[in-house]
Amino acid sequence: MKRIAAFCLTTWSAAALLYFGQHSVALIALSGVIVFGGYDLLRP
Repeated sequence: MKRIAAFCLTTWSAAALLYFGQHSVALIALSGVIVFGGYDLLRP
């Protein structure tokens, strides 16, 4: 359950970065890193 909560937190924070930092290449790259970090949490 903690892993799913952490995954949801990382994906929503990445979405928030994309929403608030529109047209910023650095924030787009940072949100990609956050999302892939969230996917890494779900691996067994």
